[in-house]
Amino acid sequence: MTAPERFSVDYLDVLLELLRADLPGVEVMTRIPDHLPNYLPLVVIRRVGGDSPAPEFYDIPWINVQCWADENRVAGIDAYRAAFNLADDVRRSLWTAYRTQRVIDGKGWIGAIRESSAPQEISDGDLPFLGRYAATYELRIRSAA
Repeated sequence: MTAPERFSVDYLDVLLELLRADLPGVEVMTRIPDHLPNYLPLVVIRRVGGDSPAPEFYDIPWINVQCWADENRVAGIDAYRAAFNLADDVRRSLWTAYRTQRVIDGKGWIGAIRESSAPQEISDGDLPFLGRYAATYELRIRSAA
């Protein structure tokens, strides 16, 4: 039995493939994994809102992006600076994909972007040795189909 064709645009297909291609050596996931330090550097993307008046053509997800990193002794930067740099790389990837209207492998593209919360540091008492930054982006993801 084959799976039915998707009704709505799959924003995760577009974003996961985009970020994984643009961030070599970085884990990109949709959930915070157990044993998080084993997956660094790490980017986690999650939908936190949004809607669509025509979901079969486009979706307007609000995406929370969280970036974790540890100290990079080779580059001589602390964990928070490493996490900030990673958040900046994500920011560059999203904005560049939008500005160039880059189509992701026949899946779709970012037709509009608004940064509703720029990358900001988040302290975590349970993981004080890790840097963590988070940002929220409002995107319009168009289907390539």
